[in-house]
Amino acid sequence: MTQSAMTGNDRQRIADTALAIANAIKANDSARVQSMTISSLAANFGGTAYVVQSTSAKISSDTLRVTQIYRLDASSRKPGDTTPADFSCALSGSTDEVDFSISGLPPGVYVFAMVEASGDRPFLLAMLLQQEGSGWKMAGFYPHPRTAAGHDGLWYWTTARADAKAGHKWLAWVLYGEADQLLRPANFVGTTHLDMLRAERHTNAPGELSEGVSDQTPLVIKAKDGSEFHLTDLSSAATDDGRGVDLVIHYRTEAAADPAAARARNNAAAKAVLDAHPELRNVFTGVSVLAEIPGQAPFATEQPMSEIP
Repeated sequence: MTQSAMTGNDRQRIADTALAIANAIKANDSARVQSMTISSLAANFGGTAYVVQSTSAKISSDTLRVTQIYRLDASSRKPGDTTPADFSCALSGSTDEVDFSISGLPPGVYVFAMVEASGDRPFLLAMLLQQEGSGWKMAGFYPHPRTAAGHDGLWYWTTARADAKAGHKWLAWVLYGEADQLLRPANFVGTTHLDMLRAERHTNAPGELSEGVSDQTPLVIKAKDGSEFHLTDLSSAATDDGRGVDLVIHYRTEAAADPAAARARNNAAAKAVLDAHPELRNVFTGVSVLAEIPGQAPFATEQPMSEIP
């Protein structure tokens, strides 16, 4: 159910709860946020408290506003059901819709609420609320920035389209992905516009990326010396201060190495990708490389673009 289909009282009560939680997050009041959280999440709150703290630092002077509310009735689900709970909400007066697919959602009535934080670096505080009695408590928190390097998702979308037309399809692929990251409310939410974006990305993908890149279907990049790097993901991420965007490369390797050799190998992977597709050099601030080794945490490095020969 969209917010336009709710009664005024229900809509206001839910919006007030979402805004109260968002204000507690803004104030870095983890204890208050925990008190407004369902018991199963509140009992193991350390990870959420860290996200609250890091988000608060980014929105401390922002203005908060509830922009969207969706009611999701999962009361008929069986306990222990690990399949996705799927919902589709048609938007009033439009052919557009918003879809949700939440894996393992317990039985209950939920609300997905979007609170926009407006400031120098706009943020979205998306949260899942669960009904408890006549009230609502937070069951999930999904914050993320709305801009990267001063640009929003629509800018990255139109820029990706222009790069695709200019033949810079690898660059377009990454920028379409950045647009997707900024525009999607949460990983389990889809919209008509996001479907259009993803279809356009697929249509404009270079042949070797048309089916995507994953651990099951890695993409082999060869360096000038003949060494190979098996890419499992190619994406982008805003820098911590939000002022730049880094190219992010994941590749698979079977052998561990000492830190110096592992760093050199990561640097070589970055150079191999940039040598193969030099147009990537002109947009990104730096390169983050993650070497994925079976049974171990990824070995991650960051390098400014200007330091990669």
